[in-house]
Amino acid sequence: MSKLLFRSFLLAGVFSFVGCATHTPSTPLPPVEEPPVETPPAEPAVVVPPPAVAPKPAPVVAPPNPAVQSLARQARSQYQARDYQGAIATAERGLRIERRAADLYLVLAQSYLQLALPEKAKMFVQQGLRFAPQGSETANSLLSLQNNVK
Repeated sequence: MSKLLFRSFLLAGVFSFVGCATHTPSTPLPPVEEPPVETPPAEPAVVVPPPAVAPKPAPVVAPPNPAVQSLARQARSQYQARDYQGAIATAERGLRIERRAADLYLVLAQSYLQLALPEKAKMFVQQGLRFAPQGSETANSLLSLQNNVK
C-alpha cells in the first residue's frame, strides 16, 4: 500500500512541475536588443597575376663518350654502305652505353625506314627528338624524317 501511495505522490509532483513549465506569462517579455556588430573596413583587393609559363628546359646533353662517337661513326658508315641491319646493331650497342645519343636514334630511324618498318622508324624519331638539342643538325634531320614517316 505504501508503494501505491508513494507512486501517487510522485506522479502528482511530476504533473505539478510539468504544469509550471508550460505556463505562459500574461505579459510578453521585452525584446532583447543585440549590440551592433562592427565589421572591419574592407581591405583593397590585391590582384595577383597568373604565374608565367616556364619555358621547356633544353634536353641534357651528355659529354661525348669516345666509344659512343666511334660507334656512331661506324653506324653511319654502315648505313651509307646500305648495311641497314649492321647499322641497327651498331647503333643499339652505342645506345646501351649512352641512351641519350640522339644521332644514334637518327641512324636507327633511317635504317628502319629503309627496311620498310615505318612504325619502328617513327618510334626512334620520337626518342631522338627527346634528346636532340633544339635547332641542331640531328634535330633538324629527325624532324625532316618525321614528316616523311607516315
